[in-house]
Amino acid sequence: MRSLLLAILALLSAPAFSAEQRPNVLFIAVDDLRTSLGCYGDKLAKSPNIDRFAATARRFEHAYTQQAVCGPSRTSLLTGRLPDNTRVWHNRNLFRDTLPNAITLPQLFKNNGYRALAFGKIFSGDEQELDPVSWSEPEILKQPGWNNYALREGGGQGKGAAWEAADVPDDGYPDGKLAALAVETLAKLKQQETSFFLAVGFFKPHLPFNAPKKYWDLYDPAVFAQPGQTRVKGAPEIAYHTHRELGGYRDMPKDEHLDAATTRTLRHGYHACVSYTDAQIGKLLAALDQLGLAHNTIVVLWGDHGWSLGEKDRWCKATNFERDTRVPLMVRVPGMAKPGVPTRALVETVDIYPTLAALAGLKPPADLDGRSFVPVLQDPEARGRDAVLSQFNRPWKADSFTSMGYTLRTETQRYTRWVEWPSRKTLTEEFYDYTSKQSATRDGAMLIEEENVIADPAHAASLKRLRASMDETLATRIKTKAEASPAKDSAVTKRKKKKSQ
Repeated sequence: MRSLLLAILALLSAPAFSAEQRPNVLFIAVDDLRTSLGCYGDKLAKSPNIDRFAATARRFEHAYTQQAVCGPSRTSLLTGRLPDNTRVWHNRNLFRDTLPNAITLPQLFKNNGYRALAFGKIFSGDEQELDPVSWSEPEILKQPGWNNYALREGGGQGKGAAWEAADVPDDGYPDGKLAALAVETLAKLKQQETSFFLAVGFFKPHLPFNAPKKYWDLYDPAVFAQPGQTRVKGAPEIAYHTHRELGGYRDMPKDEHLDAATTRTLRHGYHACVSYTDAQIGKLLAALDQLGLAHNTIVVLWGDHGWSLGEKDRWCKATNFERDTRVPLMVRVPGMAKPGVPTRALVETVDIYPTLAALAGLKPPADLDGRSFVPVLQDPEARGRDAVLSQFNRPWKADSFTSMGYTLRTETQRYTRWVEWPSRKTLTEEFYDYTSKQSATRDGAMLIEEENVIADPAHAASLKRLRASMDETLATRIKTKAEASPAKDSAVTKRKKKKSQ
């Protein structure tokens, strides 16, 4: 391990860590965070703390999640495996039903002498879907008093109101309490000799858009114009999700067709939540500096998937479009070359596992589906993948589905193939060229698909190449046999049986 660590240090061209003093890891997850950040070019977003961090880290312009919903995306990142290989396509699926002996990312660090701790949403927001074996101590998802709503009229049975702006301090909502707990824990870890892997998962900007009033007050509501609501021209119906996450909130229309005033309020609320979480992340990073831990700590900041705020008649996530699959990702390694210089290298979130293992000099499992992007941390001009893979199933159910959409994103194009499940017989296709105004346009930090140009002869050569690339990807990267549903003895099945008894 000593020789491997020294090799990694040489690769990074800086004496970041000694062989005797292994690096700590601060692993910051943000729920439902799209690239609505100043450092990604969003001119409305007020995210000064994350922006300052980006100036010291490697910011990835083209990082993509494996599946644009929290459970599968987080499982892929934390296991280093694709959704088809973990058989986690839904939040209620559990990877250990398929891979009982998998070594997760934090578990790898724990098994190598690290103290691995988790606060907030890391694997899941449901107590039944946590993974105790991954951590040195039981995960703390939430503590008593961590209430989503600060005002009594906001909550209640089921989903409450879709937004709230109570005039409370930061700890009036869970992310403020989470940040305080994480800062307190960092101070305790400072006193110990053991290296740590500390995972902190912030809940916002996930719905409901609840944040202290002072963060709403950072924005003029008038700047949040209603986006165009026409759908993507030529996109098949299957490309759009049917799961109405926003429509489940009691003050929202079930069909998610919102008037201009409601749309403006929700777009305002999302950005307020981004600023609120940014402030909490700032506290955490400031504590790292003040405690003298930054010089020996790798920091990773990531969003689990993107998000849509009404663009193209769509809210939330759960598609294979750019806004849902693209995620913010920033990695800071002490002593790294060219800090603050972003990279356009294509990477998948499944690549984070082998990268962190390499940086810490740990031997990862041999069956990971990701690959290390350490060379990109050394040189922002280094190439990443030729294409990145994402996917989503239809319908989105825990125990069955009938079709799957696989999508490949290259530097300039996206090819999506919808297939029958489990035969993988092609049902329909999509093709988008992000260099063509006919096919896609840019709105601040977002690329928005405008038209599926699959039938345009001008793209015939690219389409042929991407079809072949998809064939090869599915043949080589998917290691488990396609089946119609998750494992028969899955947690979903067990819960249904228990409920019926």
